Amino acid sequence: MKTKYSGRLDPHLIYRIKVNQSVDYAQFEKSLNSLGGLTVLSVAEDKKGYWVVFSNDSEFQTLNDKLAQYSGVVPNGHKYDFFNAIDAIEDVPREEKIGELLQKHPLTVGDSSYLNVELWRIDDDQLYSFIDQLKSQYRGNNQFRISDQLVTRSFVLLRVKVNAEIFEELLALKEVARIDRPFIPTFSPTSFNSIDISEFEIAPPADEATGVLVIDSGIVSNHPLLEHAVGGEENFQEGESESQDLVGHGSRVAGNAIYGEIEDCIERREFFPSNWLFSAKVMYGVENLHGGFDSTYDEERLLERQLMDAITSFLDNEAYRIKVVNLSFGNKEEVFKSHSSRQFPLAALIDELAVYYPHVVFVVSTGNLDPREIYGQELSDILEEFPNYLVENDAFRIINPASSALSISVGSIAPSHRYMNVGMDRTEEELWSPVAQENAPSPFTRSGFGMNGMMKPELVHYGGNLVLREQYGRIVENVGGKMIHLSNDPTERLFAFDYGTSFSAPKVTHILGQIANRYPTASANLMKNLLLQSAQAIKTDGFNGNETQQLKSIWQTQGYGVPDINRAIHSFENRVLLFHEGDIGLKQVQAFSVGLPSSFFETKGYKKISVALTFNPPTRATRGDSYLGNRLEFKLFHSVEPGLVVDKFATVDLTDGNDERTPPELKNNEIELIPGTNIRKSGCHQKGSKEYKRETKNMPRTPITLVVMNLNKWIRDENYRQSYCVSVMLEHAEEVNLYESIRTEVMQRVRIR
Repeated sequence: MKTKYSGRLDPHLIYRIKVNQSVDYAQFEKSLNSLGGLTVLSVAEDKKGYWVVFSNDSEFQTLNDKLAQYSGVVPNGHKYDFFNAIDAIEDVPREEKIGELLQKHPLTVGDSSYLNVELWRIDDDQLYSFIDQLKSQYRGNNQFRISDQLVTRSFVLLRVKVNAEIFEELLALKEVARIDRPFIPTFSPTSFNSIDISEFEIAPPADEATGVLVIDSGIVSNHPLLEHAVGGEENFQEGESESQDLVGHGSRVAGNAIYGEIEDCIERREFFPSNWLFSAKVMYGVENLHGGFDSTYDEERLLERQLMDAITSFLDNEAYRIKVVNLSFGNKEEVFKSHSSRQFPLAALIDELAVYYPHVVFVVSTGNLDPREIYGQELSDILEEFPNYLVENDAFRIINPASSALSISVGSIAPSHRYMNVGMDRTEEELWSPVAQENAPSPFTRSGFGMNGMMKPELVHYGGNLVLREQYGRIVENVGGKMIHLSNDPTERLFAFDYGTSFSAPKVTHILGQIANRYPTASANLMKNLLLQSAQAIKTDGFNGNETQQLKSIWQTQGYGVPDINRAIHSFENRVLLFHEGDIGLKQVQAFSVGLPSSFFETKGYKKISVALTFNPPTRATRGDSYLGNRLEFKLFHSVEPGLVVDKFATVDLTDGNDERTPPELKNNEIELIPGTNIRKSGCHQKGSKEYKRETKNMPRTPITLVVMNLNKWIRDENYRQSYCVSVMLEHAEEVNLYESIRTEVMQRVRIR
């Protein structure tokens, strides 16, 4: 390679190492560096599998020499034990560098297209030098042009226009990690007849209301139900000069973000927006053969760059007071498979921005997949396989950027059934088959889990259903499965019908906006904590397997459940929430004690304890073993003095390899929360609950003690302190006046070390 590009391009040595066992990252990295001067670029999940490493020529020769000694090629050579873990050192295969969309639609001879070229994240000096050399190598060649680039601390993306020949040359460069066709979001808007709103009550948001930012295809700012709420709009693409929404998607999302359920507003005959609306347009409309518009974006610019520009432009303006950012788009070609070990660049960017803006919550839709794309025109197959295809078929996994760890990812559940009567004097309900029952996962929603098995999606909301029937050998659809939204063509009709997680996500944004209005200075950790504590799980029938497997399927499709604004911002006599915001050092433990009234456990009836923990750790896209830089965990104990819990946890081993952190002496006092620790601990939005549906002989007693632990994964700064919010929710079905009993109670911090 160096000979081919001599004097013009200085290729680096980047290889992958096949590791046959789970190894300690820090020690293995140290060994690689000391024996061969290698720098780790990417780590396999569970630390077993393929690691990608970078070296210069002389250092790689050193590694080869020592590998030869280990294998006996060099007589009497010194043995290096760490080579026991290495099966092979090889180039990253060509086929693994080609993205899924490019595999489906490869470049052909004579074809010149814009592609996304992802580079390995080497040191800045070497990286920028390589990019400059790459530009110089093809200077004057009209078949190569870098039109945009984005460099973050964890990934590098170039938007490059190339022909098939140069594509093959780029693919051969070791610095290139992946090449794919760019992400093109698509929507299929449908319209419905207008509704007269002349007698509706319409008002602007309160002056002191906070802002929500919708990043999408723009809005129709003169829509009579939007115009009073628009705080600002900007255009971040060059396909259309105006910021108006030609596609319709952005206006629909925006309506849900400031009103919630549009149909409820129509029934109440009032439209009172919760928040000021801000719109960033990153997509524009292109007229299709049917006279409608499909969404596309500026092919010369990276979507990641547009997104970063849009977010920073709005969030850096303090006068906007934006507290929530909604992203209801995704790349259906970038599916997060169960074996994935690298984060998508777009999702990684959102996580980096979430750390940079710690008082803003990002909300992302999980994406959609119509089961007819999988099962064709066989309605019976869809009905028989639902809901199991959502968790058993990898095609229905969440898509980029819903795998973002620090954003709230939102899936969809089905509303109550209704049908549009398409025939005279016929009972259409008998002819149509709703795929999902009410409150079941929508048949088009996507499922988790996310990076390292973290809970994704965390929440769901109502996004629609599929109401189908077979007719003359094909499947036809009833509009009754769709939900009502704002139209982008208010002169013709004010409302339109559609379905998708694109519209369930902004309903969660709507709830967060109201939380922000109640607590305008709240951190994202606090806002997300209140949101999670408000969520209620919904029992879903039909999943395969035993009770444990069915629970897992429910978590994969609905996370912690459906949030509720009243539960998020209000206490009730029989439901109280206690929370603490603070920070914790690496490898440290903090404990909190709550004294409960004896009536909570002694009064018969359903009762529930729930703990939520939210934090905003640093992330790294190439760390397949741990995307999060550190992990927080929590444990809950009852009927034991806080001092004893403190003493026992003072000796707990918080090293990476120790999975059992409950001291043996406290096992009988632990309140086993659901989901369990192994499910919760992978993410930074954690919640666990314990329900007491009947009286037991060993009913817990007060006090209860909450323990929070901080485990370091790869953060090098020993003085790093992690901000977090933790809460305990207590709820009783009977008229137990918990609020008056413990409204002055606080979670007392108990010092450990």
